[in-house]
Amino acid sequence: MGKSFGEFLRALRESRQMTLRQVEERARVSNAYLSQIERGERGIPNLRILKKLAEAYGISVTELVEIAERETAGTSVCTESPKPDVAFVSRGYEDLSQENKQHLTEFLQFLLHKEQQKSRREHG
Repeated sequence: MGKSFGEFLRALRESRQMTLRQVEERARVSNAYLSQIERGERGIPNLRILKKLAEAYGISVTELVEIAERETAGTSVCTESPKPDVAFVSRGYEDLSQENKQHLTEFLQFLLHKEQQKSRREHG
């Protein structure tokens, strides 16, 4: 079984010889939250947080997600090859302006919220 996402993030941070405080300063994400992710008390963060972490570690969001998927093989992260539409979105995201990345993130959060509401109505 592979590492959890939190274990992967800890290993990535340690490979960069960074402390949680240094990541907090670079990513503008609280070290308490980061520690909870690393300890497995929190799940995989949303895209906004992943983007901040990727920037702090000096890698692209796409690279962070791809490495995380490989490292967490056998855990709850999807490990199958991305479908062509997912790869298209991932590649396209990197080419967007900051403003359009924010618009896309907000739209995705809106769609996910709608899906959750729909699921609750159907199951509750």
